[in-house]
Amino acid sequence: MTNYLNRFNLGYISILIVFSLIFLIEYYTPMHSDDYVYYIKGNSLSAHVSHYLSWSGRFVSDYFSTLVLTSNSNLLKNSIISFVLTTMLFLITKMSVNSDTSKKSFFLQFIFLFSIYWVTNPALGQIVFWVVGAANYLVTNFFIVIYLYLLFQYLETKKNITLLIISSFFAGCSNENTSWIIVAISVITSCYIFFKHNNKLIIFSSVFVILGFITLISSPGNFHRAALFTDFYSLSTIEKITYFLSDKVAHSFTKTWGVLLASLLLLTTYIGEKKSKSFYLSLLFIALGILSIFSMVASPTFPTRSLSGAHLFYIISCSFSIGYAFNMRNKKGITTTFFIGTLTLCGFIFSYIQMIYSYNTITNQEKIRIYEINKELIGGSETKQIPEYYYPRSFRSGDEMDLYHNPDAIAEYFKVSHPIVAYKINYNYAVILSGKKLPLPNTETTGVLNLFLGKDRFLKGTTIALQINDDETLIPNKNYKIIIMDNENKIHIEESNKIDSIYGMNLVGFTVPISPQSIKSINYIVDIDNKKIIEQKINL
Repeated sequence: MTNYLNRFNLGYISILIVFSLIFLIEYYTPMHSDDYVYYIKGNSLSAHVSHYLSWSGRFVSDYFSTLVLTSNSNLLKNSIISFVLTTMLFLITKMSVNSDTSKKSFFLQFIFLFSIYWVTNPALGQIVFWVVGAANYLVTNFFIVIYLYLLFQYLETKKNITLLIISSFFAGCSNENTSWIIVAISVITSCYIFFKHNNKLIIFSSVFVILGFITLISSPGNFHRAALFTDFYSLSTIEKITYFLSDKVAHSFTKTWGVLLASLLLLTTYIGEKKSKSFYLSLLFIALGILSIFSMVASPTFPTRSLSGAHLFYIISCSFSIGYAFNMRNKKGITTTFFIGTLTLCGFIFSYIQMIYSYNTITNQEKIRIYEINKELIGGSETKQIPEYYYPRSFRSGDEMDLYHNPDAIAEYFKVSHPIVAYKINYNYAVILSGKKLPLPNTETTGVLNLFLGKDRFLKGTTIALQINDDETLIPNKNYKIIIMDNENKIHIEESNKIDSIYGMNLVGFTVPISPQSIKSINYIVDIDNKKIIEQKINL
């Protein structure tokens, strides 16, 4: 009983923790970007066939997006995405272990892989914390992992052929820069098994992988979309390769260097050892990651999230190296694993606390955006624009959500008859809900009613917003300046003449590079035509 409880505590609690950590940030993530487009599309088969014929071959991932979004359940959305990522990493861990691996080593490897995945992910916000992005990149990677796991199981035990064949189609139609790699793996392994063991059933797996690949690649929508990039497709092959090598390669390696370095460092585990199957698999998946990057030479665009396939292959390589170190009790490998694992675990903690703050801030901004839209729906006053999301910078640029805005889709979603555009705001306007509100003196003279004070980023920066009297917005050439003295008597000056109408208030916002706790006093100055007319001081 005690042994069972120990296994339960170590294993299931570690899985539950990972699931919960993902779930919490997903909980704070509102619908955004193309989520509105796919919600509107709905689950009609005819709508998806039309989309397949006119725009995208990603039929499976597109359907996943609409099924999740139209459920209208945040609990379901959060749970599914958290489950997919947690299970994917669990299966990647399970691929590389054997029956001699202890439960402790297994779950330690799982935690280390999770932290490596998180810290080195090139576009975590767009790959995981965005329904449409997760459908296109995370879920399709999940299909690949399921297929590879079942394939390895079949190679060892000759079991689960039915599940392998079913998963083959979904792995084949995963993603443009990974599906061809799965086709190659499938055909090579099928030929090997067929000729060595005269096993004909495995051929069906390759057939379904190829069918999935054809479904993805041969979509008429792909060709329609390609017509938008005539300049790129008019280039010769040599010109495309030159452009790729001079621009895209450098970008891809700057975004994936961390996980590539980790996978290469973990290869040192095998130095001085008899070369095993794990070594060749570790090396193979590094090569596949690089190949998936170079396959983008034929693509006119290369968004950072497209590196999810390469990132996945590098993670699998890490798993085989770590699994070998634990299985063989390789001291050098275990030392390297603990060094990388501890480093990335610390990086994860540092990243996570910042992301939680940033995504919670986005949640408050979403309340303000919805308020602006509801003013028209309830009160009748027309809302033609809403503020863009302002994402407080966190550990890495890839942590942030996709900030694309579709004016027509969001209008249709909220049943507004005209497009709703988004305008840029350079400060954290959620401060009016989450910050400290300071009523100001002499409002009739200054025209400034309140000052809102709060954090910008979690670890650094302050947002200050001045609430301006309605009459003041009518005066032209008016400028607002704040002079901040910090606890070390250093002066910070910011100024702006941009007045934003948000949440029923007129605001002038500023961002300063010190924390709210470090502010000693704030002077705000109002001037017209560069002539100071009012100055007021606030001591904090």
